[in-house]
Amino acid sequence: MRHFRARQPVLVLAVLWFVLYRDHTGVARVGLLAALLHEAGHTLAWLAMTRRLPVFRFSLAGVGLDVFAARLTRRQTFLLALAGPLTNFLLLGVTLWRMQIAASYWGYFFAAANLITGAFNLLPVGRLDGRRMLECLLP
Repeated sequence: MRHFRARQPVLVLAVLWFVLYRDHTGVARVGLLAALLHEAGHTLAWLAMTRRLPVFRFSLAGVGLDVFAARLTRRQTFLLALAGPLTNFLLLGVTLWRMQIAASYWGYFFAAANLITGAFNLLPVGRLDGRRMLECLLP
């Protein structure tokens, strides 16, 4: 598959299996769902900009789009980086609104996971979205 690249795929899958196997509370599953929805936001933005499927990179550090697979303008790169955290914050808002009608532990876990995922990815360090956004804003 040319759209998926993984470093040490056996180790990545083993760690993922172990975490999910030992997750008796379901918190890791909700966090994983928030991370997958975050990447879905990036994927939708990528599809809208390039009209083709993105290339994903899987590693123990996480999942990410290969942004060098297409030439993007600074504005497009900024919007692509913003799409993931924006997706998390939109899901956070919808979940909290929905919790006004029917509260549940799962809903609060999901809201918290989206808040943490979105906020963490806005940090301007490493390969996170915040750093890409900051680089696009600086001359």
